[in-house]
Amino acid sequence: MAANVRATFLRITLGAELTRLREQAGLTGEQAAKIAGCAPSAINRLEGGTSGFQRIEQFTKLIRDAYKVTRKDAAILTDWYKNAKQEDWWAPIGSVLPSGMNTFLAFESGARNARVWTPMVVNGLIQDEEYAKALIESARIADDRTAEFVESAVKVRMARKKRITNEGMELVCIMDQSALTNVVGSMDVMRAQYEEIKRLAALPNVTLRFIPAKAATYRVLSGEFQILDFDRQDLPGPAVASTTVAGETRVLSKERPVRQFIRRFDVLSQGAIPAHETPAFIDQIAREVEKEHA
Repeated sequence: MAANVRATFLRITLGAELTRLREQAGLTGEQAAKIAGCAPSAINRLEGGTSGFQRIEQFTKLIRDAYKVTRKDAAILTDWYKNAKQEDWWAPIGSVLPSGMNTFLAFESGARNARVWTPMVVNGLIQDEEYAKALIESARIADDRTAEFVESAVKVRMARKKRITNEGMELVCIMDQSALTNVVGSMDVMRAQYEEIKRLAALPNVTLRFIPAKAATYRVLSGEFQILDFDRQDLPGPAVASTTVAGETRVLSKERPVRQFIRRFDVLSQGAIPAHETPAFIDQIAREVEKEHA
């Protein structure tokens, strides 16, 4: 398990693995609970990733006596269990985050790679601090948000950015040209943001592409979406997709809707310019925007 994985993701991952082990052992939740010496509801909470046992001895008894795991696997699972009890970095401000954001942050913290589509504005992982602040502040009155929310949202956005700048998560991001032409804050803010996009595009784990306004191609106009994938040893099963509409983030894990978003991303990529053309494209658009606002 990678060191950067957060507690909530660990609980979700551990729950999925314990569910698999219980089913492999041919046990019901009630039968597993009886062997571990706990209530069936405790097994449900553990498998659901919401909480753990009060005593580590119960967990040890569950995996050793009920699920018959090897000594090596027991050591790994116990390490996950202990680390899952820690607090995520976003926990202190979780109450002011938009609906669904806590769950999304948990999955993003453990993702190996992300494929993202963003129309209208620069994607959150690519924003610099001044752009993020101006963008969130511009919506504060319309969305009836507090100054505390704006401050917290900017902090979250800058912390998320470390997944690509510090932790090496692979990012493939496609944006519409309007993300470059829609002025946020001021031209000074936009100039800095253009440079930040080019800086991040040069990272070996980041691929940034744009769909030109003149391209007669497919676009998703209803909002941004992300497709997160994981190391199979961390989270078996399909990728996870999230979609953000009107400030609410929905996380989807069932295979059919996830596959639909993967298909959409593949079609979007057909209309985007090659990644190696991105720096020159940004410079061209920047000159045009400068001229319009001179």
